Amino acid sequence: MNLHGVFQGGDTASRPDDEHRYDAIVFGAHPDDAEMAMGGTMIRLADAGFRLLSVTLTKGQMSTRGSVDQRMEEFQAACRVIGCEGLTLDFMDTEVTNTPEGRREIAALIRRHRPKIVFAPYHTNPWGELWGIANVDHYAAGSLVRDGAKMARLDKVVPGIPPHQIDQLYFYMLPRDVHPNLLVDVSEVIERTFEAIRCYESQMGLVINGTRVESILRTMRAHPAIAIGAEYAEGFTTELPLRMTPELFFKV
Repeated sequence: MNLHGVFQGGDTASRPDDEHRYDAIVFGAHPDDAEMAMGGTMIRLADAGFRLLSVTLTKGQMSTRGSVDQRMEEFQAACRVIGCEGLTLDFMDTEVTNTPEGRREIAALIRRHRPKIVFAPYHTNPWGELWGIANVDHYAAGSLVRDGAKMARLDKVVPGIPPHQIDQLYFYMLPRDVHPNLLVDVSEVIERTFEAIRCYESQMGLVINGTRVESILRTMRAHPAIAIGAEYAEGFTTELPLRMTPELFFKV
């Protein structure tokens, strides 16, 4: 990957084993969140041979466009394009909340699948924006995953599943006052990225301030790419320390 920063690189059984382990888990509040914000990065991870699990907390039950059945079919189709596996949880659309029960569910999932890295929507958005990025489920999902990841390492939180501490937590879908400190060059996979996004046919008719959603998503990738001399890039931030070696200074 051509990077800016230091980013290298259905129901399952409760007992962790190699079959159920994933290198990375990408959490989204709704079907389409992850693909629309970081689909190119997901493709690059899958192409590099990493096992990737895409998790949508809700089924998009309250969506203005598309039925639950359609959105679930779209989610699985997008996973096939990306080359990852998909998992749907039973949180209610528009009601995602950072609760003790929810944190335990996320902690159990992380312990079961034992990823090295986790991706989630950014956990805070104080702005009064009315469109997608400020959807209340997005930052609620981010705070839920953030805190669930903390709990995953505590021995007694989820009896019967060994504790697990992830190596790194990356946030995507950043509000306007949070600038990415990691940029992934997705230029080479941009058409596959939009092939995955177009799997969400029910959402492709969305128009915001006169601009179609696909055009918005392309521009969102073109703008940050300027900083790394690329055509398209997807941005992330992390609040955890990044481990460096002398060699990495010359690779990032």
